[in-house]
Amino acid sequence: MTKLDVVVVGELNADLILEGISSFPEIGKEKLANQMTLTMGSASAILATNIARLGLEVGFLGKIGRDLLGGVVLDTLRMRKVDCSGISIHDAVKTGLTVVMSFPHDYAMLTYMGAMQDFSIQDVDFDFLKRGRHMHLSSYYLQPGMQPDCAELFRKAKEAGLTTSFDPGWDPHEKWDKAIYQVLNHVDVFLPNEQEALKISGMHTIEDALVQLNEHASTVVITCGSRGAIGRCEGKVIKTSVFKVKPIDTTGAGDSFNSGFLYPWLQNRDMRKAMLYGTACGAIATTKLGGATASPTLNELEQFLKSHPETIFPE
Repeated sequence: MTKLDVVVVGELNADLILEGISSFPEIGKEKLANQMTLTMGSASAILATNIARLGLEVGFLGKIGRDLLGGVVLDTLRMRKVDCSGISIHDAVKTGLTVVMSFPHDYAMLTYMGAMQDFSIQDVDFDFLKRGRHMHLSSYYLQPGMQPDCAELFRKAKEAGLTTSFDPGWDPHEKWDKAIYQVLNHVDVFLPNEQEALKISGMHTIEDALVQLNEHASTVVITCGSRGAIGRCEGKVIKTSVFKVKPIDTTGAGDSFNSGFLYPWLQNRDMRKAMLYGTACGAIATTKLGGATASPTLNELEQFLKSHPETIFPE
């Protein structure tokens, strides 16, 4: 049976991306979008396809409905050479959908949960998981069925010899339950964005959040949008700025950062190279429309770095 570099466990949904919007919607009024794209969504699936584009062998464990949107998700994953044999398809649930209102420097989202809400540890094929050498999970707060046993999932992955990474995503209920710390104790790389890190840690500064979260997860990397990223491992802190690009869509940029970071980290734990690759992948993703199709191949990444020789590591 084929070995896998990364097994992604997580939510699956489609994205309906609306672009060219003059302003946010208002109650009782109709606004227009200049462009519409229906594509595979979900942070977990975007991470899986992005890291597969970089050349790694990737498998997915998830749950979808037997419907049109589920077909969009599966077709995209298979086209990107992601092993989908761990994905279960059900008649009794619908595949989720996120409506993304995209602006050049920001976005707003509205999500119908569908199968994401029901996905649980009972749906996880641990024989499939053990084919991997690394497990990644995104969108903890969008998977209520998985949350009670998420720490157990990570513990079993570690016991099976896998390294682990974790992107929590935003809590739509904004409760920020501290049960997430039980998961972090089994996490090698924790990848929140700035607001997520502050909310989860309860701290008021990124620097304090970084230290506090690093007491649980072995490595913590916090993305800060246009201000770059900051990471901490074994007491060493690394900061980056960003590459100068002209953004057209920020959807999935964080997931592209994560894939770029994990690619070299999985090879030799080189934090500096991982931060460089993550920042470059995130920058490239913002110059294209759609999170699922915006991340680069390894060759595109290397060409981008050659054409952007400026340092992103402030001294």
